[in-house]
Amino acid sequence: MNGDFVYTSANDGTSLIRPVTARAETWFKKNNIISKVIDNTEDYYVIKSVDGPDLCQKIRESGMDFTS
Repeated sequence: MNGDFVYTSANDGTSLIRPVTARAETWFKKNNIISKVIDNTEDYYVIKSVDGPDLCQKIRESGMDFTS
């Protein structure tokens, strides 16, 4: 099974997240996750690590998962 998001810790108090499927991108926008974004790179959105566990739980509750 392919994942919908890539999520990784940057080890500096931030985490990197990227929607990789169309449904993940739609969910990301619909749920206004951009409001948690504090910066971005060419490939990833940067969020505070403290927001990560709640966000990951919401993603899983939506029936989506992460790439490994």
